[in-house]
Amino acid sequence: MKKTIIIFLVSLLWISLVSRADIWAEREALSKIETELAALEALVKTAHAHSNPNDRTTFDYQSLLSDLRKIRTGISEHLEVPMEPVIPSSIDALSTRYTEHQ
Repeated sequence: MKKTIIIFLVSLLWISLVSRADIWAEREALSKIETELAALEALVKTAHAHSNPNDRTTFDYQSLLSDLRKIRTGISEHLEVPMEPVIPSSIDALSTRYTEHQ
């Protein structure tokens, strides 16, 4: 019985650690995306600087920059929110009182 309880508790701990690892992996990936979007924004500004506003067809760089900033802001806001701790479901303790007194 003790062995079963120990295995159960170790399993809960493992599940908790794995889910935390997933959270950190997600946050790391989002942080990398945010960095790449910042680099992309710089490239868009460079392209805009080389564009000719008198061309018959022009690209709307301001809309692209606005969209990139919205995406970066959304990622940044998500990363700023504190992570909720992973709390394993509670296990009801056994009662130690089996006798009722009236």
